[in-house]
Parts: sequence; structure tokens; C-alpha cells
Amino acid sequence: MTMFYRIYHIAIEYLRTTYSSRMVLIFALAMPLVFTFVLGTVIGGYGDGESTRWPVAVVNEDAGELGDMLIARLDANPQLALARLDREAALAQVEQENVVSAIVIPADFSSTLTAGGNPTIALFPNAVDLRSAQAVEQSVCAATSAMSGVINAAETAVAVAQQFDLFADGAIDPAAYFADAVVRAQTLWSDSPPLVVHSQALTRLDNPDQLPGGFQQSSPGMLVTFALVFMLNGAIVLIIEREQGTLRRLLVMPMRKSAILTGKLLAVFVAGLAQAAVLILVGQFAFGVNWGQAPGALALLLLAFSFSLTSLGMLIAGIARTYAQANALANILMYSIAALGGAWWPIEITPAWMQRVAQFTPTYWAMQGFNDIVTRGLGVQAILPEAIMLLVFGVVYLSVGVWRFRYE
Repeated sequence: MTMFYRIYHIAIEYLRTTYSSRMVLIFALAMPLVFTFVLGTVIGGYGDGESTRWPVAVVNEDAGELGDMLIARLDANPQLALARLDREAALAQVEQENVVSAIVIPADFSSTLTAGGNPTIALFPNAVDLRSAQAVEQSVCAATSAMSGVINAAETAVAVAQQFDLFADGAIDPAAYFADAVVRAQTLWSDSPPLVVHSQALTRLDNPDQLPGGFQQSSPGMLVTFALVFMLNGAIVLIIEREQGTLRRLLVMPMRKSAILTGKLLAVFVAGLAQAAVLILVGQFAFGVNWGQAPGALALLLLAFSFSLTSLGMLIAGIARTYAQANALANILMYSIAALGGAWWPIEITPAWMQRVAQFTPTYWAMQGFNDIVTRGLGVQAILPEAIMLLVFGVVYLSVGVWRFRYE
């Protein structure tokens, strides 16, 4: 009982001396909130919780009916908001950045398709919003692919009719038969498509976003980043106390070395949790981030993440011999693993090799867990792998750090 009492007082004294400065509190709380607001505003185009409809200009120069059929298929896409314009007006809309892309259906679209050729559809993307333009291009490719299926079905119908000599007496015109087959195939395809994909997200949210963005990205991202900054710097205080002789003076007191070290690390752990709690509350009520969907999952993940960062700080304190070494190592780790782990941008937009490397950092698993809770609305079962990985990181860091740490 006496040992726990001493650990408690060491932790309280550490917190009092470290966070009694108003400047420290400002940097620990105000700076993360400023960066959360700025970053959340900048990347607000990602996953804002509302369905996106991209404005698209369509130019139909086709002399036949298949151009209108393609436009009808594009118009059925809930993500596209079509506006039929002439070529000059459509290109002007792209230049003025009023539309994401302009689609130009050529004059020979129907005739080329009917003849079994491959007509070329011109796509003029908005260079400022290439991400959305790429999504529009994929929608056009999907629509033309479906059109190809309709044409193939109509051609098969004509081939079968020829085998039965339906056109031999001239009573049935092959071109009219083909046109009727196209209409029938299009109707059947629309009413009963050959392949239907049903997706259902296992989430508490009505409209979950798979890619975090806006404040959904910046709130957990800045929480992770500034937790790194202050928890690693908090552990580096051990190096300062060793250089100043504070630890050596504490060793003459009637207490174990483990009690001294545990008290210091407990203070860093508690300070990290307190900072995270404030950032979460402000994110919830000031920035509209839905942090409160799974309180149990959030608490478990925060405990595991704070433990891993406290242990990482202990590892730095154990490896570094001087304050200069510890400070340099901490700064390199802070910003590199924050960016690599997806705290500054969605990890999903980074190259595949970077995503694989990121899995060796605790920030990656923390961000995955926070995104599961905030963006995808998942609970304890979903974040258990992330929490376990954070605990594994923490145990390894702590073991090596304690083993390498020197009090003098």
C-alpha cells in the first residue's frame, strides 16, 4: 500500500511541475484544436456524410438513338447531375469550373456501334478536381460497358433470326429488327439486370463513409499527432532529470527504483488520456464529429493507444544517452509515424507499399481504430485487433525501454 501511495505522489508531483505552466496547457490543448479546424476545413471534400452528386455537362452530337440511350443510363446514376448542353457551352462550363467533366457523344456513335465498331466518347475533365473527374470517368465506362452488353444481345438476336431465315422473304427488315432488339435488351437490362450487387455496411450509421474526411479525419488525426508530441516529450523529462541529478537524489529515498519510474510513466499516461478526452469532447460538440457511437470501444482504444505511446517514450528514454539525442529521436518519430500512420491524410489514398510499412507503427492501428468508431460506426468487436496490436507495441517498447534505462 505504501508503494502505491508513493507512486501516486510521484505522479501528482510530475503533473504539477509539468503542467503548471499556462504555455504548456495552451500548446497541449489549443494548438491541436487549431490544427483540427484548419486541416478539417482543407480536406472537407472527403466523406462529409452527405451523398455527392457531381455536376456533368453532356453533349449529344449523335444522329441516332443510342446516344440518348447512353444519356438515359448516365442519368440513372444517382451520383451524376447531368446538364445537356452544346459543345461550346459545355467546354465553357468546364473552364469556369462549374462542372466536374464534359462528356461529348460523337455524331457517329449509333452508326459505329451498330456496325460493330468502337466509337470514341470525348471526356473533358476539370483539372482542378481530378479526383471527382476520375469518378465520373468510371461512371461513363460503366455505362458504355452496359451499352456494349445491350448491343451484343441485339446482335445475337439478329444472328439467331438469320439462322431461322426470318429475313429471307423480305417481310422483316434486319435493321428494324436490330433496332427493336436493342430496345428490348435495354428494357430487360434495366428492369432485371443480369447481375445485382447488394452491399450493407455493418455500422450504426445510416450513411457511413468508407473514406474519412473533413473533421472525421482531422479530429482523430490531430489527437494522435499531439498525443505523440506531448507524451513523448513527457517521457523525455526522465532524461532531463537524469542529467540534472534529480533521479540520483530520488534514489537515496526509501523507495524502489520501479516506484519512481512507474510514478513518472503513470503521470505521462494520465496526461495523455486527459488531453485526448478534451480533444474528443471539443471534436464532438464544436466540430460535429460523432465520437460517442461506441463509448466502450473508444475507451478501450484510448487506453491501449496511451499505453503504447507512454511505452514508446520509455523506449526513447532508455535508448538515448543525452537530452539532445532523445529530443532528436522523438522529433523524428513524432512526425514521421504520424504522417505514415494516416494521421494527416486518409491512409487509403497512399501507395500500397506505404500502407504496408505503416502497419509497423502504433499510429496506423490507432487511426484504423478511431476511423472504425467515428467514420464507420463500429464497436468493440471491430476495434479489438487494433487495441491488441497497440498493447503488443506497448509491451515491447516498455520491456526494451526499462531494460535499457539508466538512472545515472
